[in-house]
Amino acid sequence: MENGTTTMVLTKIPHFREVVVCSFECEHCGNRNNELQFAGTYGETGVRYTLSLPAGDMEARSRQVVKADSAAATVPELEFEIPAGTQRGTITTVEGLLREASDALRALQPQRALHDPDTAAAVAAFLDKLDACVEGTTAFTLVLDDPAGNSYIESSAGADVAASKDPLLKLERYERTPEQTAAIGLLPGPAAAPSGQGAAAAGALPEIAEDDVHHGAAPIGAAAAHRGLARMQGAAESALIQRYAAPEEVVELPSHCSACGSPSTARMYQTHIPFFKEVILMSDSCDVCGFKSSEIKGGGAISERGRLITVHVSELEDLHRDVIKADTATVEIPELDLEVSTGTMGGLISTVEGLVDTISQALKGTQGFHLGDSAAEDQRRTWRSFFAELDACKALEHPWTLIIRDPLANSFVSSACEDPRRDLRMEVVEYERSAEDDEYFGIDHLKATDAAEASRLEKSLKSVPEKESVYADQ
Repeated sequence: MENGTTTMVLTKIPHFREVVVCSFECEHCGNRNNELQFAGTYGETGVRYTLSLPAGDMEARSRQVVKADSAAATVPELEFEIPAGTQRGTITTVEGLLREASDALRALQPQRALHDPDTAAAVAAFLDKLDACVEGTTAFTLVLDDPAGNSYIESSAGADVAASKDPLLKLERYERTPEQTAAIGLLPGPAAAPSGQGAAAAGALPEIAEDDVHHGAAPIGAAAAHRGLARMQGAAESALIQRYAAPEEVVELPSHCSACGSPSTARMYQTHIPFFKEVILMSDSCDVCGFKSSEIKGGGAISERGRLITVHVSELEDLHRDVIKADTATVEIPELDLEVSTGTMGGLISTVEGLVDTISQALKGTQGFHLGDSAAEDQRRTWRSFFAELDACKALEHPWTLIIRDPLANSFVSSACEDPRRDLRMEVVEYERSAEDDEYFGIDHLKATDAAEASRLEKSLKSVPEKESVYADQ
């Protein structure tokens, strides 16, 4: 009960975003503890990691695990769950996660044996099974489910984007349900207006001075974007609007900000790209916190075949090709043994150079585990060499190959000449989707009725005499 010292530091942890690390130590008795508190933004989707741990594989049990407050860890073979809110904000390993749960259960065994011997015996039998999993004598599966998207299990390939190359680890991204969204606090109730003020005053934006250098005629903040547009006059306003789309072609829908949960407006615009297809551009901006996001989706019907685009990057012109990468596509650079799996980075519009730069920045922001002081020297050397090779590709120090594989054919790379068929450095091949792709994207579950058959059935019913038609209806 003496006074101790609490040390706090704000830092960024890969796959866990920004956190506050709190450490307490008492110099009188030696008591120590530490905790992580969430301090960043939530992920756009929830994540579910499924790690299969074979018997005797202690290296897999040493993989690092980040468990956020909102994450639940389960072992299906034991019907065991570490619920959300338990082991809050921890950075550990698979073995450490289960050992801590085992120690917590074992701590109350003397009390159970005294008051409820049957329950104590059942818990003891369960602890034997859990210890067998931890020690490597039994194979089991660890599932880490986090609706907030802030948890992580280390991949043997060393990167979240390379999880598809890890035979033991499976990563799934999913949309949060309304219940999950409310549970993690992303849908706060409407804020009450101060006494004496109406609802309009509660949601009013602050006034912006005319001489404000940050919110002038071309405002930076999302909160004042419409005001900056209103200050323009005549041709300047018309040119800005018509650069992308006419106002009547943009569809606005009420939505909620994925960062703070406040009401916002989602905008959609459908356009056609030459030599490609119709696409839907979507953007969302929040007037309260300034969060902005944009994405592109393929429009129209689902393509019957997938598309494989191969670009041989050898000229400066190739780095400037326009690229549309859908969220259904995978990106590969065979020379670097790099693969960006489906769903990673979402859908984006960029250039070949911009796409490589986006991949590089995403990896550098998530590889603290493999670049920091805790990583092995050979691991740090490998990653430094990889990033050097990625920068060399971006600088076009040597020819390399970009492969975009999209089972739904929603991705696109512009041609270097007017006729894409004459582009000698780009190949576009359509291929039959596999059964696994149809199952993954839910195409097998689509139910459609043939229009011609329905029309013939309708005509045949009309040709039946009236009495028989009534009898058939009955």
